[in-house]
Amino acid sequence: MKCKSVACIWSASPPVHRVTASAVLDHPPTLYTGGSDGSIIWWNLISSHEKQEIKPIAMLCGHAAPIADLRICFPAAGAGNGKSNNPSNVLSNSNSVGALISACTDGVLCIWSRAMGHCKRRRKLPPWVGSPSMLQPLPENGRYVCIACCFGDYDHLSLDPVEEAATLVDKESQQGKPSKYTVVIVDSYTLTIVQTIFHGNLSIGPLKSLAIIVSNGEMEKWSVMIIDSFGKVQYLPILKNFDSKGETLSGTPEDSAHLEVMDCADGSKEKGLLVTFAKCGQVIALVYRTYCAFRLVDDHTILGKISFLDDQLCLGGKSHVVGGMFLGDDEATMRFKTGKSNYDFMEEFAVWNDRGSAVIYRISYSCNMLMFERLAAIPATLYPPDLRLSIFFIPLKKFLLRIESICFSSEEPSLWKPHVTVWLLPQHHVDNGKLCLECEKLGEGNFFDVWAMSSTSCEIKGPNLNVGKREISVHDEMTSLQSCSISSIDANMACTSNWRYGTYQEGKPVSSSMVISDNYLAPCAIVYGFFNGDIEVVRFNMFFMRLDSHGEGPHQEADACAPKQYLLGHTGAVLCLASHPMMSRSGGCILNHVLLSGSKDCTVRIWDLDTCNPITVLHQHVAPVRQIILPPHRTARPWSDCFLTVGDDSSVALASLETLRVERMFPGHPSYPAKVMWDGVRGYVACFCPNSLEASDALDVLYIWDVKTGARERVLRGAAAHSMFDHFSMVININDPSGIVMNVNTSASSLNFPITEETKFSKSYSKYSGNASSSQNISPVTTRTNEPSTSAASYASKGTAAKSGPPMLSVFQSAKHLIKSSCPFPGIATLSFDLTALMSLCSKPELFNGGIEEKTYVKQAGTDAPKDDAHTGDSSPLKELGSEMHSTYQVSPRSNSVLDWTSVATIEHHEWVRMFEGCLLQFSLSLLHLWNVDHELDNLLVTEMKLKRPDSFIVASGLLGDRGSLTLTFPGSNSTLELWKSSPVYSAMRSLTMVSLAQHLISLSHSCSSASSALAAFYTRKFAEKIPDIKPPLLQVLVSFWQDEFEHVKMAARSLFHCAASRAIPLPLCSPKVNEHTNFRQ
Repeated sequence: MKCKSVACIWSASPPVHRVTASAVLDHPPTLYTGGSDGSIIWWNLISSHEKQEIKPIAMLCGHAAPIADLRICFPAAGAGNGKSNNPSNVLSNSNSVGALISACTDGVLCIWSRAMGHCKRRRKLPPWVGSPSMLQPLPENGRYVCIACCFGDYDHLSLDPVEEAATLVDKESQQGKPSKYTVVIVDSYTLTIVQTIFHGNLSIGPLKSLAIIVSNGEMEKWSVMIIDSFGKVQYLPILKNFDSKGETLSGTPEDSAHLEVMDCADGSKEKGLLVTFAKCGQVIALVYRTYCAFRLVDDHTILGKISFLDDQLCLGGKSHVVGGMFLGDDEATMRFKTGKSNYDFMEEFAVWNDRGSAVIYRISYSCNMLMFERLAAIPATLYPPDLRLSIFFIPLKKFLLRIESICFSSEEPSLWKPHVTVWLLPQHHVDNGKLCLECEKLGEGNFFDVWAMSSTSCEIKGPNLNVGKREISVHDEMTSLQSCSISSIDANMACTSNWRYGTYQEGKPVSSSMVISDNYLAPCAIVYGFFNGDIEVVRFNMFFMRLDSHGEGPHQEADACAPKQYLLGHTGAVLCLASHPMMSRSGGCILNHVLLSGSKDCTVRIWDLDTCNPITVLHQHVAPVRQIILPPHRTARPWSDCFLTVGDDSSVALASLETLRVERMFPGHPSYPAKVMWDGVRGYVACFCPNSLEASDALDVLYIWDVKTGARERVLRGAAAHSMFDHFSMVININDPSGIVMNVNTSASSLNFPITEETKFSKSYSKYSGNASSSQNISPVTTRTNEPSTSAASYASKGTAAKSGPPMLSVFQSAKHLIKSSCPFPGIATLSFDLTALMSLCSKPELFNGGIEEKTYVKQAGTDAPKDDAHTGDSSPLKELGSEMHSTYQVSPRSNSVLDWTSVATIEHHEWVRMFEGCLLQFSLSLLHLWNVDHELDNLLVTEMKLKRPDSFIVASGLLGDRGSLTLTFPGSNSTLELWKSSPVYSAMRSLTMVSLAQHLISLSHSCSSASSALAAFYTRKFAEKIPDIKPPLLQVLVSFWQDEFEHVKMAARSLFHCAASRAIPLPLCSPKVNEHTNFRQ
């Protein structure tokens, strides 16, 4: 089992979030909102002093496409055959096993555990299913979820319901063909398809909504009711006996011919497109812009209508209804109908308009008569009429939550912020016709206030913070590209800007971001690109000042504390970033780092990352540049110094950092290539273009290009396109020893890449890598291993003599990075610390015993680099320390002689290695420690252990989930403590990491023994004493490390287990005597 701890570094501005779906969990009261960018926000409803507070806790990162729907499911409920032994028990006990299932438009499904705080399952649906659009758990067993999928473009998710329906109708009428849909049943425990209900063209129009129907009096007969934008309904039967191999089954045209189709549209003059659909028991509600019609499920008999023209929802024709729903439980209503009551049906129903105004009705049906009464109203929002606004409502216990999404920039339509308000539902009956007073507003929440509090402890510096265009005059394109050092006075004045109609915040909205790590063991900088075209570089030099002072003079320490650097030049939003080493033209042995940036202004700019000076501007695209792809591992020259760019003009370009020109153009794609893979070993580029049409015969397309010739080699469509693209991903996984696919040193989100097992190709790597290294005409040493470290880069830029500096950090290049970095969303940087890798950094005795084995390299014909033995190419990089440590200083690339490295290791180098390991451990502890909980401990860590408080960064915590998913807490100790209180897995992982690293640090420096012991004692027992309601560590996790190969990890796991065992025992198993004994000891 792997123990990985995650630190999250947020930018100075909150992330954007436009809500496209929502779901609630009753116990504990939790709200989930899914956004158009794929992010999911976890909110907690907190009661305090008769007031309700809704606070954001964490961001759930598992999707890279708009969230189509969110639902609550129960993965542990029911039996494997799809039937529950006792349905009533499933419903009554569902709150204890409830989980969130999320689906996005690219087919990825995630199961998020509220009890554990992370993603339990992350899978992708097969391509033939299409893109999910709606989810609906089955009524009697919430373990199984019905998913409706369709094919085509999903830009309509950003529209309101009326605009969405009109868009879908227009597209279908223009195409003249019915849309293609798929309806499947998925097991939420495994996320596998257990039944295919339908696959083909529906007999009705564009899909609007679906519901699971249980026939009246026949609980064993289920069907899926699908309704289109015109009110037409189609029924699809469900087989109760689920087949585990159901994904091989699909509906046929013959099956579709016998499906029941009914028309629920009435002959009203106000007839129009359906806004929304709601179901409660055997009653359905069809909501239109100005009225709502109620019908029975069985025969679609019209029960009655409610007109909104005389209500505040449609006053003056300036607003219209956009949503409606029943506030009660669907299953509870079915049971209520069988009880003793004078009504056949009675339920509360809420309707709202596009400005946030809502009316709550009580609907009752008895003696063939529909009656309704207005119970309460919620006032509209106070935003200006011209402000773009999106509104959702969702009930949570006795409250009604209004979820607002506000577009706060007219120039950037993608900038949205959420705002949630809590309203008390009416608790008493009111006579018919009388309108109650307004619902009481109990509380509100947004995560902009979190940044206002968190940013006060961080020094935010930067130039103009306005979202719009900056007022600059560009006389000459190259001369206007200048790095900028902003004074603290100007920066502080700039930080006083507010976002329109928003709470106070500091910083600028981020459009792209990346973490620069290259082949180092630790990240060296974070780069932010902003919507106004600015670029900010924030370095981690402060954590490695000891290394700088060890190899250089006092001036290096001053450079480590230099202010943030800004690159100005783009006139549009910076959409993509990348960092790449480039061989210097002067000496041929010093690598300069360049920063690549693509923008909405259609340009690609190249910067010198060491000096922050501009190099050149490229104009290969006529539309915004969305992606920059770097050459993968083992790419031969000259292609190793090239990069790919992808633009909205549906073209891909290859540019060279040696010639600073565009060398290849790959045009002619039918749509924007959303996914691009570069196979550097074989020299091919795969461009995957998703289907952007909703026609039934439209297919996804894959273009394969030859990099050397620039010719198009092959075009694949449909299933063949997906299969070949997966093959490209597999090959790149094999070639890359770091195990990271194409997203290192780029702003590309790790969530965008294929979902694969982490160890899927690990066994085959050593064999494949040995063959690959022998078949190449170039050794990676000449292009990859001479990269300077964080401090070494500054040595190279200052022209310092090689012999006075420390050895290059490239000697530690290993099969996997010790600290993996990624940016799942713009402005969010994550650092994943692998405990095993950190503990084994310098565990090789040959590094310090002077026993570095002699290695002989034979120069390969036709290359300038020595060739390693194929049998030793898989060995530990630390064993090759002597062979690589001084390659930059002592080896001429033109030398043809056999090299002997036996005299490389020296005492000075050993001291530097130990010092670097100490700095790396201090860096890890500084970012992972929970500051401001025990102030005495914090002071001890700073003064004795020499930890650096990350005050220059907004640091939070996180938890890894299945297949690259992440749970990232928002800034502030309250959010991090909530993760401690809710997730025993997080508690175990973080405690084990902190105690192990603290004990390991004592072995490196005995001067910090007291601080290390205090840190270990804090996470072992004192933390639980200070905050008693935190979850005890999960004992199963600790037991798995009892026999760990590292003594410090083994002892830390056993100590934590013995301290947590008493707290982890469930209360029903604790006898009163045991509790008394525990209290006596405390």
